[in-house]
Amino acid sequence: SSSNRGLERPGETEDQRNAMTDDETLVGILAILIALASMAIAVGPWHRPYQLKNFAAICDRYGKPVARSIWLAIALAAFGSGLAILSGIRPSYADQQVPSDK
Repeated sequence: SSSNRGLERPGETEDQRNAMTDDETLVGILAILIALASMAIAVGPWHRPYQLKNFAAICDRYGKPVARSIWLAIALAAFGSGLAILSGIRPSYADQQVPSDK
């Protein structure tokens, strides 16, 4: 079919070709958890995350609001990635085959 981007396997249904693997579910959930942690750092009262080398340099040079904005950007990027992974969005060149257990 035109929606199949990988090689077809005999007897495989469209649902089987488009099924999400356990790996994709794990990575999607981890991305969302990282997003939640980054969001908590961005809006929370903690000072420890801003003592990380890169964030300390950003705080010294540009101030804490910019460092908070970077934590927020990380949170948004991770959340968007997690949603994309969990919704099955793939690049056009990706192989959508689910590995068989044969």
